Amino acid sequence: MTLPEQPRALGGGPILPRRLTAAPPAPRPVYMPPPQQQQRDVLDTYRKIWAHRRLVLACTIGTALLAGIVGWSMPSRYTSESRVLVGVPQPSLEGIGPTMASMTFNAERVQSEGLVAQSRELAQRVVDRLHLNDDPEFNPDAKTAAPQISAWARLLPTSVAEWLTKPKAKPPETPEQQARTAAMINNRTVDILLSKLDIATVGRSDVLKISATTRDPETASLVANAVADAYLAEQRDVKVGTASRVEEYMEGRIADLRKQVDDSERAIEDYRKQYGLYDQQNGTGIMGQRLTELNTQLITAQTAKADAEAHLNDAQNLMRQGITGDSVPEVLNNPLIQSLKQQQAAAEQRLAQLSATYGDKHPQVTDAKAQIADAQRKIKAEMQGIINGLQNVARTANARYAAVLRDFNEAKGSLGSDNQNAIHLEAMERDAAVNRHLLETMLTEEKRLIGRQQLEAPDARVISRATPPVSASYPPKALILLLGTLVGAVAGMLIALLMEEADQTFRQSSQIESATGIPVVALVPEVKGKSPTAQVLREPVSPFAETLRKIHIALELSEMEYSPRTVLLSSAAPGEGKSVIIAALGRLLASHGRRILIVDCDWRSPSQHKLFNVSNKHGLASLLTDDSVVLDDCIHHDTLSGLELITAGHWTSKDTRMLTSDRMRVLLQTFAKNYDLVLIDTAPVLVGAEVLAMSRMVDKVLFTVRWDHTRRNAALQALRQLVEVQCDLTGVIMSRVDPRRYRQYGYGPLNYDYARPLADHFG
Repeated sequence: MTLPEQPRALGGGPILPRRLTAAPPAPRPVYMPPPQQQQRDVLDTYRKIWAHRRLVLACTIGTALLAGIVGWSMPSRYTSESRVLVGVPQPSLEGIGPTMASMTFNAERVQSEGLVAQSRELAQRVVDRLHLNDDPEFNPDAKTAAPQISAWARLLPTSVAEWLTKPKAKPPETPEQQARTAAMINNRTVDILLSKLDIATVGRSDVLKISATTRDPETASLVANAVADAYLAEQRDVKVGTASRVEEYMEGRIADLRKQVDDSERAIEDYRKQYGLYDQQNGTGIMGQRLTELNTQLITAQTAKADAEAHLNDAQNLMRQGITGDSVPEVLNNPLIQSLKQQQAAAEQRLAQLSATYGDKHPQVTDAKAQIADAQRKIKAEMQGIINGLQNVARTANARYAAVLRDFNEAKGSLGSDNQNAIHLEAMERDAAVNRHLLETMLTEEKRLIGRQQLEAPDARVISRATPPVSASYPPKALILLLGTLVGAVAGMLIALLMEEADQTFRQSSQIESATGIPVVALVPEVKGKSPTAQVLREPVSPFAETLRKIHIALELSEMEYSPRTVLLSSAAPGEGKSVIIAALGRLLASHGRRILIVDCDWRSPSQHKLFNVSNKHGLASLLTDDSVVLDDCIHHDTLSGLELITAGHWTSKDTRMLTSDRMRVLLQTFAKNYDLVLIDTAPVLVGAEVLAMSRMVDKVLFTVRWDHTRRNAALQALRQLVEVQCDLTGVIMSRVDPRRYRQYGYGPLNYDYARPLADHFG
């Protein structure tokens, strides 16, 4: 039996065109805004991180364990500290002899002393004192215990392991090479020692903090104390060296004077013997008396001249030998210079205090610098004045001596040649007396210097000696663990956010609505371990069934004047769950007494016959292409719910055009007249072109998007195509939503379990 031009009804009669009591209006235009960047907030970021909390926790724990392993595997370092107070005033040693003046300390001077404590010469003293060249920490080439055989070497034969671990023999070195090697090792040891030292001032005080960091706590304290002791010894050696140079100069001068005195006395004795002047008188009468007086004056003038020249020569020799004017007794005992030095020290202390508060161009800083310069200028002028005074005294003594000598020569000439020998003898005696006087003076000064070196002391002292530390100062294991934990947590969060940024799927209805402007009518939960089409009959009040009712209500409320009869469900790509939703929704509505028909139009991958376990021999393809096929042979009846189904059938590539033909339109209109609701299962929009044409043949279109699966670009492209053909698009269904993962994002429960037993509803 063939079908006529008009398809036959369910009872075998002709199918009339669809006539409704109220004609449906034209499809409403749907505005689809351009894709917008989703607005992000703190709560959304927190949800994304919370969804990947296991990843964040794993990164945090892993990084914390790695940081702990690194921190506890790093070798420990111990820091010991000693403190030295610089600028300690020394007791006055006036009257004992010349000495090196104590320095005035300020902030800059204290910093300079810190640099002195870090000098290589001082470090060399510490190396020699503590024998650091034998310590492997300071000298990697130092001899240590025999090398340990590694684990892999123990697996080898003993002879092979010993050969592998045996140190290589070095060729013998020449004495020059050995000296160069020793010098290189020594310099390297000094460099390593200096790298382990940290010398700085404590705040704004005059205290130097000497810190040493080594692997052994005992070594750290020994090094810190040795550096402090070496610094104090260096200061004392400087003072003792200055006193030694002064003493050496005086010893040489005394030796010269003693020789001159011996030579003078020997010459006098020889002269007396030569001329027999043992009982010689020095003249008679008035001339003799005058000559005697002039002789006395000449002796006095010559003594004064020699004394002045000696003081002047001593001062000039000290200056030439590099000893400052402070070592000249006249300068040391000058009260004006002492007062000016006190003023200079006060001005320098004031400058140090002002420099810490004001800039270099501040008026008070400039005034303090001017005061220091003025005091230095006055000191220099006063010292030069003393030297000039000594020169003036020497010139005056020379002039007086020359005048007395001239008078004496005149008197001697008048006395006659008889007295020449006696006068010459007196001159020799005067020279001897002068030399003797100078020798006595120098001997007196030398006695004052005896023992002065033992009294010299450094201008600093140790106020706190280093002790072996109890705990290691490095590495900061707790800090490393804390930082590792924080880094791991931040890294885990960043990875979670990057994974979320890379995700191009939909997880919220607001994401679809903000991107398309199309409402989401329902979030269909995924049913695991059960058949969704069977569950709606076994559990009619389950969350899955309630979501299907929400879809039906959304279809009913989409139009106020009539109820939609033909509804098409499609998706962007295969596997979105639209076929299961159609089957479950049809069964649910049919179990409530509705006349429901499902038409499978997905000829590429039909699935409705599999869901209902029926034959796919005769279906929609037969109705559209074969006039001999009876409609009743193509309709399958579901005994569990009363639903009726038309499978897809067997299609050929030439027959697919019938899906968009007028015959298909008339067939749908006929179904709409005889059924309460016709659910049409089609191919994905991006797969089948016929879906766009069929969307204009039905009352409503629902679009399915699989939760956390459908790509955004694919869904937006498919929806845009449906909007462009001006179909009546009711909304979007998010299918296969995972309730557990949905709650992980902090969106709340997918469905509230508010169901009660059926007996309670009807009891």
